[in-house]
Order: sequence, then C-alpha cells, then structure tokens
Amino acid sequence: MSVFTSIRVRRGLDAVANQLLHALIVGLVLLSVALVAVPVAERYSPAHETALVIAIPLVLVFELASGVVHRFVDWLLYGSRGDAANASWQLARGLERFDDDKAVAGLAAALVDTLRLSYLQVVTQVDGTRTTIAEHGAAGVEPSRFPITHAGVDLGQLSARRRHTPLDVRDERLLQAAAAQLGVVLHANRLTAQLQHAREDLVLSREDERKRLRRELHDGVGPTLAGIGLGLEAADNALPVDISRARGLLSDVRTDVAGLIEDVRRVVDGLRPPLLDEVGLVGALTQRAKAFADTSGWTMSLDSDPLPALPAAVEVAAFRIGSEALTNVARHARATRCDIRLGVSGGSLVMEICDDGSGGAAPGKGTGLASIRDRATELGGIVTIDSHEKGTTLRVRLPLAAMSPHE
Repeated sequence: MSVFTSIRVRRGLDAVANQLLHALIVGLVLLSVALVAVPVAERYSPAHETALVIAIPLVLVFELASGVVHRFVDWLLYGSRGDAANASWQLARGLERFDDDKAVAGLAAALVDTLRLSYLQVVTQVDGTRTTIAEHGAAGVEPSRFPITHAGVDLGQLSARRRHTPLDVRDERLLQAAAAQLGVVLHANRLTAQLQHAREDLVLSREDERKRLRRELHDGVGPTLAGIGLGLEAADNALPVDISRARGLLSDVRTDVAGLIEDVRRVVDGLRPPLLDEVGLVGALTQRAKAFADTSGWTMSLDSDPLPALPAAVEVAAFRIGSEALTNVARHARATRCDIRLGVSGGSLVMEICDDGSGGAAPGKGTGLASIRDRATELGGIVTIDSHEKGTTLRVRLPLAAMSPHE
C-alpha cells in the first residue's frame, strides 16, 4: 500500500469515526428527550396526537443539537482547528504568558492543546548545530514537518502529528502560521542573546582598557613623576653649595620629563589614533593604504565625497576597520590593486574597499573579518562581503544619526 493510499484510508476512517461519534451523541440526546416526551404525551394528549407530540420536540432537539454536537465532536477530536480566530487567540495566549526564554515552550504547549496533537517538536539550527528546545509525546510514525524561517533565514523546524488521524489542510495552515510565529520568537531570542554577549564584551573591553591604563600610569608615569620630584628636591638642596651638581640633577630631570612626555603620548595614542586628529579620516586612511602599498607592491587609490563632521566613535571605527581590511589585503589577497571609496548615503558613512586578488574571504573565516564585523555591529552598522576569484569587495555602513559629532 502506498503512502498516499494509506493517508486516504486513514482520512476515510477518520471521517467515519467522526460521523459515528456524532450520530451516537445525537442519538443519546434524542433518546433522552424521548424518554421524557413519551410519558408526557401518553398522559396528556389524545391517542391520535401522541406521535405528533413526540415528533415535534424530537425534530426541534435534532435541529438544535446536531450543529452543536458536530462542533463539539470536531473540537473533541481536533481541537480548535475549525475556528481560526479561537485558535489564533489560544496561540497568542501561549506566547503572552511567558517571557522570552520560555515563549517557545508556551507556544508548543498551546499548539498541543489547541490541535489535540499527540506529538510536537521544535528544533533550532545554529551554525549547523540542531538543538531540540521543545518536545511533547513520542513521534511514532513520520510526523509532518514545517520549516521555521525569519527574513529568509532558516532557524529550525516544527514537527507535529496526531495519533490515529492525519493532519488535514486546516491543521497544516495553523501549523504553518505557528511556525511563522516561532520564527519571530527565535529571531528575537537570538537578538537578545547577541545583545547580552555584546554587553558582556563591552564590559570586558572597558575593564581591560581601565586595567591597561592603570598599569601604564602605575608602572610608567607614576615612578617617573616620583623620580622627577626627588630630582628637583635634590637639585634644590645642592643649589646653595654646588651649582654644577644642581645643573646635573636638573639635566637628569629634563631627561625624565622628556621620557614622561613620550609615555603619556603612548597612552593617549592607545585611546585614539593620533592620525585622525592630525589629518582626519581620509588622510589617515590614505597614509595607511600608501604604507601597505609600498611594502606589498600593489597600487592604491582613495576616492572620497565631502564628509561632514563625523562622530568620534564612527571615525575611529572606520579607521580601524579600514586598517584591518588593508591588512587582510596585504596578507592574503595577492592583489595588484586596492581601491577605497568613502561617502555618506542614507544617514550612514559608507566605506568600500575593493581589491583584485584571489578572493576567498568569508565572514566566518579568520579573526580579521570577525573583528571588522564586531566593530561595525557595536555601532549598529552592517558589513557585506562579495568575494570571488576576481577579487573581494568589502562594504561597511556605519549609521551617523544615533550619535552627535565628536561623541
């Protein structure tokens, strides 16, 4: 027997069972009414009118009860699939009663109850790894499967079946709608997790930077300042009695001050690239690209539209991203040319870095591209990569509207 024949047979049996149960309940209702109506008719009506007195309430009860019983039987066997509004309301209730981490389980439980399912499973897929996050019952025979997607991205799969009765078109439509809702929930959960990771990374980065600054100040600037103070005190003591010694001590202090200036400049340079303050973003990227071109042997060009005053965070991020991209070109692309374009479009700074190298760049390959994506994501930016055998184009959009200049 083929699969389709088996499905038709099961659906036929399902329809027969539905009708038998409907007839049984209606028959029981009519029998109950008859047990009441017959004695009354025999006692209070003439003999020739007894049948009519009995028939009238039976017909009325049949007309009233048949539709109600039919809906009751359908609900008993299949849940709320026949009432789309009620089914949608129950699924929405399954979502609103739970917070983000339990919303999937709540929706799964609502599906099982709404459609009288004997088996339901929700599986997520992240980086090729499949994880079951909600499951009810045992699969038994092969269940029906529905993909869970959001914005064209495959997020997982919803599997469901009902014992002894196959899913019909109404069931499948409701399950497809539920899969769409699950896609929204899973996407929101991923965004929440990414936001949490970004916050953790931000806190760790901030504390690492504070630790670095403390170490620089404590180990470099602090001892130098203490030495300068002692040198000045010694020079002051030696001045009345030995001018030459005082001059030597002051010369040592001058040397310490020069070294201190270099230490402070190094600390400041670690906070923000000095080239940005000296020549701006366009000039800084031009100098960096020329340095790579001179050492790697490829030619370069930089074309920029007039840029407005950029927020400091965007300026630094664009310079760091550009520097990392140029490093990747020099190390891996085997290119003969690299072109950089800068401009503002749609309220965002847009930077493109194109090379004619061997390609092969992909978002999941290497720490350089991961660093570029992280820097852009921190500012709500977008990174796209088009890489093939004729070269690679890296396009970065960094929004400007959320920040004021020099923030």
